This record gives sequence, C-alpha cells and structure tokens, in this order.
Amino acid sequence: GHFDFAQDLIVNLDNAAYQSALRAAYLDPAQPIRVPVSVHLIRQGDELTLVDAGGGSAFGPTTGHLAASLEAIGVAPDQIGRVVMTHLHPDHAGGLIGDAGAVFANASLHVHQDELAFWTDEDTAAAAPPDFQPIFALAQGVRDAYGNRVQTFADDADLGGGVTVMGLPGHTPGHSGLRLSDGDAQMVILGDAAALAALQFRHPDAGIAFDIDGAQAATTRRNLLQMVTADRIAVAGTHLPFPGIGHVESRGDAFAWVPEDWFATRA
Repeated sequence: GHFDFAQDLIVNLDNAAYQSALRAAYLDPAQPIRVPVSVHLIRQGDELTLVDAGGGSAFGPTTGHLAASLEAIGVAPDQIGRVVMTHLHPDHAGGLIGDAGAVFANASLHVHQDELAFWTDEDTAAAAPPDFQPIFALAQGVRDAYGNRVQTFADDADLGGGVTVMGLPGHTPGHSGLRLSDGDAQMVILGDAAALAALQFRHPDAGIAFDIDGAQAATTRRNLLQMVTADRIAVAGTHLPFPGIGHVESRGDAFAWVPEDWFATRA
C-alpha cells in the first residue's frame, strides 16, 4: 500500500533543500510525499519468512493489502512459519494482528530485544508524547497476541538460512536490517534506515519526526549507505519506490538510489 508524508514531518532539512530535492525527483514540493509500504517474503525451500507485516488497518484503506498480495502468489497467512520485524512502528507491525488476534497463526515472531523492551515498557509508554501512544499500544497488543511465539534477537544474530541481523538503531532503539546471503549473492533489507528515496540519499542527515534518536539514525544511515555502496550490495527497502529493490551509488558526500530493472514475464 502507501501513505502520504507531509513536509512538517521532515527534520534537519531546510525548505530550500527540501524543495530542490523533490524537484530533482520530479515530485511536486507542494504535495505530500507518497510513500510506498512493502513487505518482503523469503522462500527457503518449503520455509516461508515474512519480513515485517505492513500497516494493517492502521493507515486506512491505502494500506493493509498484505493478505491479498500473498494470495496473489499462492501463499496463505497460515503458511508463514516465521515473521522477522525490522521494528515495531505501525506501518510495519500493524498487519500482525487483526480482529481475531494474531494474523499469522503458525508463525514465530522475531524482534530485536531492545525494540521489544522499549515499546512494551510501561514507564516509557506513560512518559511518551500523545503521538507515540498508539505505537506503544500496538506493540503491547502484538506481544500479547503472539505470546510464547515471540522470540528476541540481538545485533549480528544468525537467524539461519543465510539470514543475519544487522543492528541499525536510531529510527527506533532496536531497529534492525537483515543481510541475506546465498553464495556470492547478497542483499540488505534496510527497513526504515533509508525511508524517503527522494530525500535521504541526497541528504542522508535528513530525518523524520518519528526517529527516536535522530542523530543516531543519521549516523546509521550514512554508515549503511557507505557500506552497501563500497561493497556493491543490493538493497531492499520498505518505503523505497516499488518494488523497492536496487543499489546505491556514491555522489560525493551524498548518495543516489539506482532501482533494479524489472521486466514483465509470462508464466
């Protein structure tokens, strides 16, 4: 799905730079940025791992199409054996629960230990601004719905099958990426470490209002983009232009997004 992102949610970027970046991306600076929401499915033989779960009903009718998208490729929610979370913001975790509780009845749920601890801490929740209260409520609802199927991991954890956790903190305390390895082929799923393609490659220090630690998020983003650029590693991002897969190029002190070419095929 998608949602619209207003300029007043962008931080550490002046208006002139904002307008220039959007015009360079052939976007209208007077309009909100339309942000895609994608999830990633990893097939390993008969094992299916979902990375994040989309927004569910948290963002209205423009999100929450995960079940239909899975059905289109012949996958039912109860076939998912594992869900790995980059973080617990509603546009990533809202699709984990529905009116009947856990959407993925047979899946274990994997989340960074710092992420779960932060969003389920009652004292932290009580002291948080009103705009953050729904995030705490959702995280606590997810924890309760999945119960003993929730498993926590730490930075650099090996999740098996060539999937390794990358600690990418700042956007949230336990924000994580995944490095996928298959022989010489590698890909990094970067979550929200770079979420706004029109802005955060050209201006990697630009953040968003929902970053828990904006300075750390910017450092994480710059280090990550330098790494995938130097090593020529493919990346996939939740909010990068659909289908959100490509590479990153260095442009002086900044970067550029280079989408992978996709072609229509007939079965």
